[in-house]
Amino acid sequence: MRKVIFAIFLTSLLLVGGFHARAQEAAQAEIISIHTDSFPTMTALLDVYGEDGNFLSGLRAENITALEDGLSIPITELNEQVIGAQIVVAINPSPPMAMQDALGVSRYDQAIEVLRVWAENRPLEPQDKLSLVSTAGPLLVNATPSEWRNSLVSYQPDARAAIPSLQSLSFALDLLEAEAPAQQGMKRSVLFITSHLPDQTTIDALENLTERAKLLDTQVNVWMLDSSEYFAHFSSNALKSLALESGGDYFAFSGIETLPAPENYFSHLRHVYTFAYQSQLQTGGNHHLAVNVQYEELNITSPEETFTLDIQPPNAFLLSPPAQIVRQAPDDDPYNTDALLPTEQSIDFLVEFPDGHPRTLKRVTLFVDEEMVAEITSPPFESIQWDLSKYATSGEHSLQIEVEDILGLTRMSLGVPLTLTLIQPPTGILAFFGRNGSLLTFGVVAFAGLFLAVIILVGGRRGIQNFLAKRKEKEASHDPVTQPLPPAKVGKEKRGLLKGWVRRPKIAKTSAHLIHLDEKKAPAVGKPIPLTDEEMILGADPVKVTFVLDDPSVSPKHAKINQNKEGEFLIYDQGSVAGTWVNYEKINQKGKVLAHGDLIHFGILPYQFDLQKPPVSREPIIRVEEES
Repeated sequence: MRKVIFAIFLTSLLLVGGFHARAQEAAQAEIISIHTDSFPTMTALLDVYGEDGNFLSGLRAENITALEDGLSIPITELNEQVIGAQIVVAINPSPPMAMQDALGVSRYDQAIEVLRVWAENRPLEPQDKLSLVSTAGPLLVNATPSEWRNSLVSYQPDARAAIPSLQSLSFALDLLEAEAPAQQGMKRSVLFITSHLPDQTTIDALENLTERAKLLDTQVNVWMLDSSEYFAHFSSNALKSLALESGGDYFAFSGIETLPAPENYFSHLRHVYTFAYQSQLQTGGNHHLAVNVQYEELNITSPEETFTLDIQPPNAFLLSPPAQIVRQAPDDDPYNTDALLPTEQSIDFLVEFPDGHPRTLKRVTLFVDEEMVAEITSPPFESIQWDLSKYATSGEHSLQIEVEDILGLTRMSLGVPLTLTLIQPPTGILAFFGRNGSLLTFGVVAFAGLFLAVIILVGGRRGIQNFLAKRKEKEASHDPVTQPLPPAKVGKEKRGLLKGWVRRPKIAKTSAHLIHLDEKKAPAVGKPIPLTDEEMILGADPVKVTFVLDDPSVSPKHAKINQNKEGEFLIYDQGSVAGTWVNYEKINQKGKVLAHGDLIHFGILPYQFDLQKPPVSREPIIRVEEES
C-alpha cells in the first residue's frame, strides 16, 4: 500500500520530460586511511563533502583539527590531491532502449553518444580506471579512456530481443569488490544504464545489490531509458532508491530530454585531502582518530577511525667502549703531577628504536657509577665527552647511557665495566731535580763559572809568590851546607802491584737475563735485563723499582724477581692491575720458579727468561745387548 501511495505522489510531480533525482545528504567528513610509518608524524587521507554532496575544495590547514584519542591537535600540513577514479558502466539491454525517434536514433544510441564524447574529452591525467560490463560479463576492465571508448562503440547489443535483468549491475559490483584500488583514496562509481524492471522478484534482488553497493562504498548512478509512462513504475522507484541510498543520481530518459554530462557524476570523486599532524601518543596499542572541520558556517566531525601503533622507548648501546683508560704524565713532562693525560674520554654510542619509528632525540646523559657526569641536548647524538680530570685514583667504574626522545620516553642502557688506571709521576728529591732540571743546570753552570773566576783571580797572585819561593828552594838545594838530612826508614812502604793501580768494586755476577720480545715473539731491539742474586723490582715508577718498564699496562710496582739459596729464580706479582703471567698462566704473590725459556708477560709486555748457563739436555743412550 505504501508503494502505491508513493507512486501516486511521484506521478503528481512529473512534468513533461525526464525525471531527475539526486541524493541530498548532509555535509560529512570521512577519514579514508591512516598511515603510522613516519610516527610521530601521522598522515591520513580525508574526504570532505558539502551539503550538496560534492567534494568540498579549498580547505586550509587552519580549517581542520585532528582529534587523537579525544585530544585536539592542530594539523601541520594539508594538501588537496586530484587522483583517478574507478568507473564502471553497466549496460542492461532491453526492448525499450531500441525505440527510435523521428530521425531513426534509438534511446540507446543517444546514451552511447553522450558517453563516447565524454570519454574522448577525458585528459590523460588523472588516470581513471574505466570498465565496461554487460549482462554477459565484463567486456573491458581498468582501461584507459581511449580503450574504453573503442570497446563501448564496438559493443552492439540486440536490445529488441534482450530480456532486462540485474546481471550487469551484479557483475559491476563483483568487479569492484575483486579489484583493489590502483591508488589510495581512489573512489568507485557505477553508471547503470537500464529500462524498467519487469517484476517484483527483480526488485527484491535490487535491494540486495543496493546494500552491496553501500558496503563497497560505491556510488551508483542510474540512467533509466524508457517510455515516460514508466517513470512512475514501481521499478523506477526502486532504481531511484538505489541511486539515492548509494549517494548517486537518478535520471529518467524517454528520448526527448537532455542526458546529464557524465563528468558531473565523477568529477567530485577525483579529489582527496592528505593531512599530517604530530602525534602526542606515548603508549602503544589501539587508538582513535577523528577530525573536526570548520569552514564558513560548516562545522562537522568525522567518525572515529581505529588504528594500532607500537610505541617503545629508544635503546642506547655503547660502541666499543674502552676496557681500560690509563692516565699518566705527558712524555715531554714526566714529572708534572698536575697534567695527567688524557683529561677526557669520548664515549661513542648508538641509539635504535625497537618499535621501528625513528624520532628526534631530546637529550643523552652519561652516568658513571649511577652518577650523572655529562649531558648533550643537541645533535649530533653520536658521542659524549667524559671529564676525567676529577679522578685522582685508580679504580673500577660502570658506564651507562640514558636517552630521551621528543615524546618524553626514556631508557637506560646496561652498565659497561671500565678500569681507570692512574700512574702517578715520581716524587721526592728525584722528582724535584726532574721538574727543575733546566733551572738547576743553569745555576750549577753559573756557580762553576764564578768559582773558576775566583780560582783564576786568587791563583794569579799566588803564582808569582810561588815562583820566587820555588826559585830560592832550587838554589838552596844545590848548596851542600844547607841540604837537609833525609829521614830514617822505619818500615817498608806498601804499594800496589802497579804504580797508579786502584782497587775497583766487585761487580755482581749475572746468571740470567730477561730478553724483551716483539709482536712475533722474536728478540726486540734493546739490551736484556740482567738478573743477579739480588732482589729486583720491576714496574713503571722509577723511584720504587729497580728496572722501569715503560707501558700503560704496567703498574707502578708490578713484579719482583729474586734468587733463592738453591740458585733458582722466583717471580712474584706485586698486586698489579694487569697481572703477571708466566707461560700465559697468571701468578700471584706466592711466586713461581722460573725455568729457562719461560715466556713472561708484565701486563702486555712480553719477555723471555734465559739462564746464562742453560741446563744441558742429555741424549738417551741406547745399548744393544748381544744374544748369547
